[in-house]
Amino acid sequence: MTACVLDQVSNFEVIHGLLDLIMLKVGATFVKDYRLENDGDDPRFLPTRGFSVILGGKKVGSMGVLHPDVLNNFEIKYPVQSLELDFDALFTHFKTI
Repeated sequence: MTACVLDQVSNFEVIHGLLDLIMLKVGATFVKDYRLENDGDDPRFLPTRGFSVILGGKKVGSMGVLHPDVLNNFEIKYPVQSLELDFDALFTHFKTI
């Protein structure tokens, strides 16, 4: 699943809130079950605004504010936050608990 939020400002809190809601629905809590790690190497995101979603020590997704170069390539005028999750990995993790 990939979700994007398009707005005139970059509200990273909105996309983080969406991640928290999804994780809550599958029974995960922030820090205890999952965390965010800065992913400055992902060219899709601004250097300090891209994160890997880590669940049980495995990367299950990524999220962040898209880099202006990405926005320009798609002729998008406003900042965009993106969340990508691997639901198979997410649900597999919780089947084993």
